[in-house]
Amino acid sequence: MDTDTHPSIDLLSDLTSLWWQAAIVFFLVGDLVTTFAGFQLRQVVEAGPLAAWVVNSHGATLIIPLKLVVVVAFYGLYRVVPSPHRVGVPLGLAALGFVVTVWNGAVIVAALF
Repeated sequence: MDTDTHPSIDLLSDLTSLWWQAAIVFFLVGDLVTTFAGFQLRQVVEAGPLAAWVVNSHGATLIIPLKLVVVVAFYGLYRVVPSPHRVGVPLGLAALGFVVTVWNGAVIVAALF
């Protein structure tokens, strides 16, 4: 632990493996599961312009390797960013994944009712 940082930063840094797990659960698994579940419904389409182009041009399964590449790229970024700032990489992915997973879930629920 770096003694020059604030205790809250130290706590966040100490939980880095938890943030990476949350990033995998929400950004990778949660988004993929809710995306593919949404694609099973007629009323749901991909709203993001880049993702919509990928799905329409190459099929939905291409999203899987693309998301894996993004996670690996962000892990590479995590490795080069100095501590304590690097904890923001998995935190950001986890937060984005959480928001997208919840949003996809809300879209699915709205489409069902």
